[in-house]
Amino acid sequence: MTINTLLFAYAVWKHKYPPIKAKNIPLIAVLYVSMLIWFIGTIGTNFNLPGLFDFENSCIVFASWFRVLLGVFLFIHIHIFRLYTYLRIFEQLKRMTVRVYAIGALIYLVVALGYGIPITILRNSLTVRFVPSLGICVYGMAFIEISFSIIWAGWLAILVVTVLARNINTSFNEYKEMVLIITLSSITLLYETIAHNIVQEYILYRWLRTLSTFMEYLTNQTSLFILLGVPVYNCIFNHETYKKRFFEKMRADGMVARYNLTLENQTADTNIESTVAPFALERADASEDNYQKSTQSRSDTSSSSNRRNPDGLSLPTTISLSSSSSSSSLSTAEANI
Repeated sequence: MTINTLLFAYAVWKHKYPPIKAKNIPLIAVLYVSMLIWFIGTIGTNFNLPGLFDFENSCIVFASWFRVLLGVFLFIHIHIFRLYTYLRIFEQLKRMTVRVYAIGALIYLVVALGYGIPITILRNSLTVRFVPSLGICVYGMAFIEISFSIIWAGWLAILVVTVLARNINTSFNEYKEMVLIITLSSITLLYETIAHNIVQEYILYRWLRTLSTFMEYLTNQTSLFILLGVPVYNCIFNHETYKKRFFEKMRADGMVARYNLTLENQTADTNIESTVAPFALERADASEDNYQKSTQSRSDTSSSSNRRNPDGLSLPTTISLSSSSSSSSLSTAEANI
């Protein structure tokens, strides 16, 4: 927890560093908050802390709202939305607007309220209730079925969006990172599903509840470390080299032109966004083709010059032109990020 807090604080402090900024720090901030709430909810659900988690309807607060609604649901939603931002920018060549973020928030609110209100007003025997003699929260079957149905649906959504974003991986590493996060999440989700639906008496055994808490904690804490660990480490110990390599990978993936074009679209009026977007991909591809053609042209010019001048006196000029073009492309992308 402490390591992740320091990691997150440093990422916020250095949020202008391009590889860190590319992680979408505002959404990472929401993810961090959801992880803290999830952890508090898990502790409050699985363990009795007298005077803190044993008040009336405490299980509704900590099990339903903290652990599931503001914890797991929000955790899943942020991962899906982060990946969608990459798809929208680099695949659809559309800008992220306030309206898009508002729609994302609205989707979460609809799911949250659609789940939270019935769970809160239904009888505790159908949802979740506190058992004083055991000092723990016990779940009703309705609560279990509704919760796990939504969680598994969200897990499948993350899987689908991750597959769609698989081509945006060498620059941002999102695919590899999400595969690791999904793997850890799958193990935890499978354990929780079996424990709650098949071995329901697990709640009576402290060591099984402890294992559940540890697995959930490991899943949400490692997620942040996986996303921010590499860029933060390199920002501290390998600042300029890693930044240069980051932009070189963007260019190799053909992302520089697309990112620049997306930023150009940000100045366009929202009403013509649907008209500009189809042509943006053509322009992006043309930009990459022109770059390759100009590189080939410079290479031919260099060969021709060397044949006319065995001493190769024109070579410095050729190198200067090539270096200037390459540096310009990377510098533009760096400035935009």
